[in-house]
Amino acid sequence: MNLLKRLVSAAVAMTVIFFVLYIGSRFEVQWIVGLLLLIVGYLASIEYLQLMKRLDILLAAPEFLIWVPVLTLSFIFFHGRYAEVILMLAIAYQVLRYLGETPHRIGLTQAAAGVFGLLYIPWLLHYFYLIYLGGVGQKPHVGAINALVVLLMVWGYDAGGYFVGKFLGRHKAFPTVSPNKTWEGVIGGFALTVVGAMVGASLSPVWRELIYWDGFFHVLIAAFLVGWATQLGDLFASKLKRAADVKDSGTFLPGHGGTIDRIDGLLFALPVFYFYFHYIVRFF
Repeated sequence: MNLLKRLVSAAVAMTVIFFVLYIGSRFEVQWIVGLLLLIVGYLASIEYLQLMKRLDILLAAPEFLIWVPVLTLSFIFFHGRYAEVILMLAIAYQVLRYLGETPHRIGLTQAAAGVFGLLYIPWLLHYFYLIYLGGVGQKPHVGAINALVVLLMVWGYDAGGYFVGKFLGRHKAFPTVSPNKTWEGVIGGFALTVVGAMVGASLSPVWRELIYWDGFFHVLIAAFLVGWATQLGDLFASKLKRAADVKDSGTFLPGHGGTIDRIDGLLFALPVFYFYFHYIVRFF
């Protein structure tokens, strides 16, 4: 029953994401992707505040959450050009907000948690928007396949890790943080990350030329980097939940837990994918 819930929830979530990417590409309304990021980022940020509360780190919720749409809208309106400026303002506000808190150790912890929360969720999510745009000056439909490729790579790693680990897993990989993770699952995750990249690439002639003819080694390198980033993101979220003494970050998705549970690996994978294909390969 739990597996059925996972599959149904995943299918619904994937359908929504594919629909948004299609609408954004078909009608060149990239803001709709930004709207999706705003919703996901806001839900994840609420869960982050709840986790901090369980850790006895009390953040001013309205003053933290208001920066999520401010940051996301700055990506949409300026295509990420002034995102760093808005981020610096958000960080400065979090520091100043708790500057007068005493004891000072509590104030420092609150400021650090506020700054990290903004970096962890809305800032890392903004790389999805940069990937979707396909680089500065590119039309949205060019980057839509880029976004699909990174999603399929991350989902491939998650699926490979889950199913291979469930049915073939014998050797524990990270027993103190995530007891269900096995080295067999890690290998299966890497294999399906490559498959995910190839499936996504098959939808674009530009990607097909890179993947199947000019640079298949880029897929292998990217799969290795994205796979480890996805795993690291998942382990970090597991550590965060164990520290807060909860199994899931929330109950938003039946069978999957909360929003953070669903995007934890993606958050760490997005900047890795962007930097590799934008700066190293110069593909977009």
